[in-house]
Amino acid sequence: MRINVVTLFPEAIAPYLAASIPGRVASAGKVQYHLVQLRDFTHDRHQTVDDYPYGGGAGMVLKPGPFFEAAATLDEESRRGPILLLSARGKRFAHADAVRWSLGERLTILCGHYKDVDQRVAEGLATEE
Repeated sequence: MRINVVTLFPEAIAPYLAASIPGRVASAGKVQYHLVQLRDFTHDRHQTVDDYPYGGGAGMVLKPGPFFEAAATLDEESRRGPILLLSARGKRFAHADAVRWSLGERLTILCGHYKDVDQRVAEGLATEE
């Protein structure tokens, strides 16, 4: 199984994937983790990934462009597999979800940070939220 994780903080996630059960599973060759830095897909010198919500509102949301560009760099198999958007407005994670996703060959996780992610990511890229 290959798990792609698109995030602003791959250096914070890497130690968790190397420890305990995730680390043992990777050492046994049953899973490969591929961490993708979202800021690598920005085009300004400050590597800006957030912006004001389209249509107004309080707070900042993550821009859709970097997510779409990051997903485009993944292998074709990953783009056909489930793409999960982690956000506060999504459904609650349950054991049945973990079992279902563990049975596949590919899984891509888009990590939402800050207030939220632009709705275009949820509608145009993610298969589940």
